[in-house]
Amino acid sequence: MFTVSVSAASAQQRFSAGPRLGLNLSNYWGNSDGMSMKPGLAAGVGLMYSSLNHFGLGVDVLYSQRGARYRGNNLEFTQRVNYLEIPVVAKYFLTLNGNFRPNVYIGPSLGVRLNAKRVNGEYLQGSGPVINGDNNNDFNSLDLGATGGFQLNWRGAGERQRFLIDARYTLGLSEVQAGLPNLWGRRNSLQNSTITLTLGYSFGVGPEYRSRYRR
Repeated sequence: MFTVSVSAASAQQRFSAGPRLGLNLSNYWGNSDGMSMKPGLAAGVGLMYSSLNHFGLGVDVLYSQRGARYRGNNLEFTQRVNYLEIPVVAKYFLTLNGNFRPNVYIGPSLGVRLNAKRVNGEYLQGSGPVINGDNNNDFNSLDLGATGGFQLNWRGAGERQRFLIDARYTLGLSEVQAGLPNLWGRRNSLQNSTITLTLGYSFGVGPEYRSRYRR
């Protein structure tokens, strides 16, 4: 049905693409005692399709810095886990056309782990084994999640250019820990929880087709 719908709308479709840059505020949920939010970078590119009615699709490819701060068990450190994040979302535009087209969206998100590292580690009392260092094996290589958010989208300098302000929340649905426990110990439930705020600029790609709607 999706294929037929896209084919039928081909006489109206518009595509746009452009860069995204912003901030992650990440933590874990589940059995996450002793963990708190940490900031990180979110940067990449996005592709958006609009059928010139209320509906559209969006795909982003982002470098996403996640993780958490930990304090407990007589030690503290910052856990960094960097992902290649690929959210695919269905969009609903609140206006049919015009210079301002805010939209809401929801969809799945896949994270591919790039690397993981503990930094800023120290013992609260005494000393012990080295805390800081790479710990890729503590985390699964793939992370499946669900994302939803709100985007402000208005006309930029050119006819088919748009400024974007995007706010989203991504909830991890799969376990982040691998077979080896982290220094915070094995957790029977630990998933990603990330708020992402980004700025973007998009450019029209391919031919533009005018809307038949006047509202």
